[in-house]
Amino acid sequence: MAVNNKPGIITRAQQKQHTRRKLIEATMAVIAAEGFSGVTMAKVAEKAGLSRGIGNFHFQSKEQLLLETLHTLYMEFENGWRNAVADAGLSPVDQLKELIKTTLQPPIADFKKVAVWLAYWGEAPSRKKYLEICAAHDREWDRAVENILRLLVDDAFNSHGMTLAKIAHSLTAMMDGFWVEYLIADGRYTPDDAVKACFAFLASFFPEFRKHQ
Repeated sequence: MAVNNKPGIITRAQQKQHTRRKLIEATMAVIAAEGFSGVTMAKVAEKAGLSRGIGNFHFQSKEQLLLETLHTLYMEFENGWRNAVADAGLSPVDQLKELIKTTLQPPIADFKKVAVWLAYWGEAPSRKKYLEICAAHDREWDRAVENILRLLVDDAFNSHGMTLAKIAHSLTAMMDGFWVEYLIADGRYTPDDAVKACFAFLASFFPEFRKHQ
């Protein structure tokens, strides 16, 4: 089958992907503004500027749309921090610095995205599928941070009685907590404040971070 590669001409598959993306972005906007209770297929389609029929064609149910939206959130988050680590070079200190800054600053940590994350976290305990997705990604996230921390360990390392896994989990929990603060206590912590707090935590284990506080 011939493939149309003319500039400005999009394929059917590209159009499908574009439409699905519009519906997912509209879902995020509705969740951020109204929570899960406000999500309906009709409202999402209207927000996306599409007919309800088009919405139902791409997502057969609201639950399918919500699951795909959650997967998209995690994909964006993972791509963001992985790219930040890759761009930081070989230094584990620089990798962690960029990982933390990327996680705590827009576009990953903008108000709308944080509101959507917290909405899903609130639903996860009562929805097994959401809980499984969140738990699997969070375990991978913690392991990735732990693996970078391991590169910093030397003979002078003082763990203060904590394993590297616990240090990594404590750091990611701090970042989750700052997201909550962004949402419910606007202005209490700026992204720069949050980044500096994470650096201060790491400095208690790794002297390399003291000059970054």
